[in-house]
Amino acid sequence: MGLYVKGVLGSFSGKVGTVVGANWRSIDYMRSLPKPSNKPATEKQVAHRAKFAMVINFLSPLRELINIGFNDAGQTKQTGFNRATGHLMSVVEGEFPDYTIPYGKVILGTGSLQPIRARVESDLDGLALSWTFTEGTINAQPDDVVNIVLYDSETDDFFVYQDALREDGTYSIPFDELNSESLHTWVFASSADGTKSSKSIYMGTLSV
Repeated sequence: MGLYVKGVLGSFSGKVGTVVGANWRSIDYMRSLPKPSNKPATEKQVAHRAKFAMVINFLSPLRELINIGFNDAGQTKQTGFNRATGHLMSVVEGEFPDYTIPYGKVILGTGSLQPIRARVESDLDGLALSWTFTEGTINAQPDDVVNIVLYDSETDDFFVYQDALREDGTYSIPFDELNSESLHTWVFASSADGTKSSKSIYMGTLSV
C-alpha cells in the first residue's frame, strides 16, 4: 500500500487501471489490485478464516459500542473494533473446527476512566444492577454513561442499555424485556462526549 499526496486533480476513490484509490482516517492511499490465485487454501488458512469469521460474527452487532469503548486510547492506525477483534482472536479457545468464545476474556472497552464494578440482584420484577459513586473520585464524572451489555449465547442475541449514568448508582431491567434464561454480562463507563472510556468488566452469567 502506498500513500500519495493530492495533485492538481485531487485524490481519487475506486479502481483506476491497475490501482485502487481510497481514504482511511483522513489518509489518502492507493494500492495495487490483488492478484487472483487458484491455489487451494492451506489447513492453517482455513482454520484462521473460520476463527476470524466466528469472532466477527460475535462482535459485529456491537461495532458502534466497541468503537466508543476503545476510543479512549486515541489510536490512529486502528479502529476500536479492529483492536477488539485482534484481542479476541488471540484468546479464542479450542482447535479447528471446534472454536469457542471465552466470554470472560472478551473486552468491549478499555481506557482511563474508573471502571464500573456493579453488583446484580434478581427479584420478581427483573434485574437490578447497582454500583458505588463518590463525588470527586479521580477519572469518574457523574454524567459518565454506564454501558450494560447482555448476551444470550443460545439465541445469539445482544441486549444493550445506555441510559444509566454513573451518578445514578443503580439500574433496573424488567424481565419482560429479556426472553432468556441466562445472560453473559459486561459493564463499562464512557464519558458524556464519548472521548473516554473505562475497562469493561465481565460479570459472569446472570440467571433470568
